[in-house]
Amino acid sequence: MPALSSDVKKAIRFETGCFVVFISAIIAIAYVVAMQWRYDDGYDHYKVSETPDWQKSDSVSYDGVRTAACAWLWSRLGEDRAWHSDNYAQLRGGKSLTSLSLLALMDVARDPLSLRFREVLTQLRTWVAADGSLGNDDPELPEYPNYATSLALQCLVLARDPQDKPLIARMTKYLVDQQYCEATGFGPEHVCYGGWGFGGRRPVGGSPGHMDIGHTRHVLQALRAAGHDDPQTYARAERFLRLLQKHPSETREQPQPDGSRTPLNAKPPYDGGFYFSPIVLAANKGGTLEHAGQKYFASYATCTCDGILALLACGVPQTDERIKAASQWLNDHPNIHEPEGVPKNTSENWRDSIQFYHYAVRAECYRALNWSGTWESDLKNGLRMEQRADGSFVNRRGFLMKEDDPLLCTALAVLALSYADRGTTTH
Repeated sequence: MPALSSDVKKAIRFETGCFVVFISAIIAIAYVVAMQWRYDDGYDHYKVSETPDWQKSDSVSYDGVRTAACAWLWSRLGEDRAWHSDNYAQLRGGKSLTSLSLLALMDVARDPLSLRFREVLTQLRTWVAADGSLGNDDPELPEYPNYATSLALQCLVLARDPQDKPLIARMTKYLVDQQYCEATGFGPEHVCYGGWGFGGRRPVGGSPGHMDIGHTRHVLQALRAAGHDDPQTYARAERFLRLLQKHPSETREQPQPDGSRTPLNAKPPYDGGFYFSPIVLAANKGGTLEHAGQKYFASYATCTCDGILALLACGVPQTDERIKAASQWLNDHPNIHEPEGVPKNTSENWRDSIQFYHYAVRAECYRALNWSGTWESDLKNGLRMEQRADGSFVNRRGFLMKEDDPLLCTALAVLALSYADRGTTTH
């Protein structure tokens, strides 16, 4: 047999190499397809075009908006079955983002106990510390422990696994122990009494550190979902909420922007709305108003929604005067696309920075109150126009509340859509 020439040998090697590359590509494609279809909740099968069809068509497909957002969230799940921020060091550990994203996805899933959900739930369980908290790993950079623990607790409650009962009890105890009250060194006359803050290690010298109505609401909802029924916990929380609502029955003096207190003979008008915090004064995004020569913190939409949800979690009925007054405030400030009460054109740009939190909390509040009107379609149409081609959401107008992180922003959008879609068939 004659020897092959060098040119023939080169051609054979080239063709063999091409064949190997071709076969490798086929194997890789098959593996990807298999991984796509190993789960049974339907999200991975959604293809997002450069310009989504629901933004091209006059016939709005809200289901496409939600499905694409869920698909994008799943596409960003890490190998450790968690979501980690690429934008913010405080969210990089994954405890808060994973708890938030999983809760949002479980809320809209056709099968919230399919394989991928079970994998993320397993990761959450491994993160729960001996004291029942999540997010306390780094004492120098806590990852919003009360927030992360509250959301993770709600995920475990939704999973309905009997083996989680001891874990749920431990997490519940941690959250109860975090309340500002006599047991933690804060008496009934303190303005933070009954509320919750970031969690974790508190500042020395008796200072409560950061605390606000948002953390308080999330903790109360988690405790209620977990079956915590101690009336004293909720009574203390109602006292805290009374201060933030500027209720006429409140006997404590209201904080002023300079840190002083408003005299009781100059109580601010009662409008039914809520403000953010009696401690972190600069974070009250509604600014200040003046009455009887004294300044006070103005009510605004996100806090009023938080306040209503917190009262409901305390067991206060919708017929209660406090909820009726707060509902009237929302009725008088109906813009679902912007958080009314937060001033426009300020140097801090708070109004734009909480747009997606406002979507989520307003939708949750409206659904809890069985709110009538066209709010569902208004909200879904607003989110439809905000969605990016890959299915994600990003707040392009403000970053102060980290909504420029697409993971956080998309999870909030999914939550908003889930409340707007209650009562319809979900994926």
